Amino acid sequence: MREKKFTIRFNQILLEEMGARVELKPLQLDPDLKVKYSDDDARSICVTSQLLTCPKTAHLRMGEMDLKGSMIIHFGAIPPAREYDIPILGYTFVYANKCLIVILDLIPIAKESEYMSTYIAPLKGISQKYAEIPTVEGGRTELMYEWVKAYESGYSLYRWCDKKYLPDMENAFRDYIRVFCDCIKKAAPINDPEIRIKRDERMEQYIRDYIANDPGGAPMKMHFGEEWTERYLKDFLFAP
Repeated sequence: MREKKFTIRFNQILLEEMGARVELKPLQLDPDLKVKYSDDDARSICVTSQLLTCPKTAHLRMGEMDLKGSMIIHFGAIPPAREYDIPILGYTFVYANKCLIVILDLIPIAKESEYMSTYIAPLKGISQKYAEIPTVEGGRTELMYEWVKAYESGYSLYRWCDKKYLPDMENAFRDYIRVFCDCIKKAAPINDPEIRIKRDERMEQYIRDYIANDPGGAPMKMHFGEEWTERYLKDFLFAP
């Protein structure tokens, strides 16, 4: 029996939804970071990545990891440009044999009430909209890692669900993207030096924590080696 190959569209959805609302332009990416194959003879495991400009952000960064066609992972991050404090759109979608795993959030760069009201509060209704999607047996509804809790918006979507809910999760992604695009439109440059200092400290801590602890780094290290993975995380996915 031939091995079943999966495909998902989350990265394409990101480009479609954001491209309809803000101007995106592809950027050159180091060839060694753009496409990377595993060292096995079959070259059956691969990561492909894209880098694009996006207004008021430090670029749109996304990737796809294909594990022999039996598991597909789409992931990405869009951090703010240095003069802005918009939340970080972060996502991981894992389409595997047994289930679909969804990790989706707008990570706030501040926790003050005005900031949360402006940027994060619109997620509340969206989070509730998809709360009834059930988990698969033995699945999880929240991340296990304590360090992540400092970054959650309070309206993150984290679910291990049956693959029949793929269309619902695509719609959820569209909803989060639309809120994120509204954040971009609302955002004004930071003029207050104190706010700017806090913003920079928060971003520096985010980058350190995710480079050191991001669970997606483990399979990359296993298939592509520790040296390349650390470079990928530092120079691409979580670059400042």
